[in-house]
Amino acid sequence: MNIQRTVVFLLMTAAALAGCSSSGKPQQTATADPNVFPANYRNALVAFLRRSLTDQPDFHGAMISEPAIKPVEASQHYVVCIQFSPQSKIKTKAAVFLSGQMTQFLDAAPEQCADAAYQPFNELDAAGPSGGPSSRQDVLNDPRGMN
Repeated sequence: MNIQRTVVFLLMTAAALAGCSSSGKPQQTATADPNVFPANYRNALVAFLRRSLTDQPDFHGAMISEPAIKPVEASQHYVVCIQFSPQSKIKTKAAVFLSGQMTQFLDAAPEQCADAAYQPFNELDAAGPSGGPSSRQDVLNDPRGMN
C-alpha cells in the first residue's frame, strides 16, 4: 500500500511539474511599436503649446510639417517640425513622438527639419494661449523643451 501511495504521489507531482514547463516555443511578449504614426499630432501639439505659450504673437503665423521618420539621437522616430516667429526671429522646434505620443519638444537639429514641407498651423493660431504669465514655460527659448 505504501508503494501505491508513493507511485500516485510521484505521478501527481510529475503531472503538476509538466503543466508548469513550457512547450519549448519562445513566448512572445506584446511590445509597443515605437514608430506608430501619431494620428492626433496636431491636437496634441495645440494642447501642449496652449499650456506652454502665453504670448499671442508666438502663435500667429506658426507653420507645421507632417510627421516624418527622422533621426533622434541614435534612433529614428516620428518628428513634426514647427516654425514660430516670435519677435520676428524664426525658431524651428521638433516634436518627437514615441508610440504615437509626443515625448519631447526641443530645438530642431538641422537634419530633422531641413527638408520639411511646412503648411499653416491654423489650429494653433485659432487656439490662442490658455494660461497667464505666471504659468508660462518658455518652450521657444528653452532648448530642453519637455525634457
